[in-house]
Amino acid sequence: MAKKSNVNIPAIQIIRLIVFLFLGLILFSIYSKTNEFLTSSELFRVHDVVIDPSIRFIDVSELRRLKGRNIFSVDITKLQARIKAQYPQISDLQVMRDLPDRIRVLAKKRDALFQTPVKGRVLLVDADGVAMYYVNEPVDVPVVRGALPAPAKVVLGAPLAAKPVVVATGIMRGFRSHPRTASLKVASVDVENLSKITVLLASGMKVILDGDNYTRKLDVLEMMMAQKKVDFTQVKYVDLRFTEPVLGENNENPG
Repeated sequence: MAKKSNVNIPAIQIIRLIVFLFLGLILFSIYSKTNEFLTSSELFRVHDVVIDPSIRFIDVSELRRLKGRNIFSVDITKLQARIKAQYPQISDLQVMRDLPDRIRVLAKKRDALFQTPVKGRVLLVDADGVAMYYVNEPVDVPVVRGALPAPAKVVLGAPLAAKPVVVATGIMRGFRSHPRTASLKVASVDVENLSKITVLLASGMKVILDGDNYTRKLDVLEMMMAQKKVDFTQVKYVDLRFTEPVLGENNENPG
């Protein structure tokens, strides 16, 4: 004869288990209904894709195909990565859902600070030293020579780490940061020799710097222009590498 089990489950535990299962069933039902509503309701179908005005140049054909899709089915992360990879000339990219039926693409357009030759092509670089894209013909921005000695690795959309690029970027930004030097149009910057960097202005005057203290030396140039003691129309070059600036007349050559 089988021995009877002595295990007795208190009624309160059984009631708790039933309540737990019942609540779980309710929550699952709510989740299912909510998920069904979010993924199938016409309310959440993409009606519009809003693109930041500064990046109207991008191809919107892929973005237009999002219209009519459920907004939660759009992989925002992948879409953002794809746009970023395709357009390295944009920054601060954000792709976001604007519920219930709109997707926003926010970004800023990078502006070229200078151009530099790379393997027979022309690379545009922005004020952060980021490689933007290549063009086949020169554009109307200063030319930087000697910035990327071979073999230089260029990743579009990423900052260029080469020291000549960093220095050239700093010099260009330095000219723009002062009210008077900002009025000088830079035609080219030669950073092939960082001990003797030559900045050629559109006026024909040359500003000579070195790669270590160009920020302080541009302050000196700004001060010279503010004092108006020098007629720069008669100056061929200004060598700022020394304690005292060295001025060359139009009939002289820099040493």
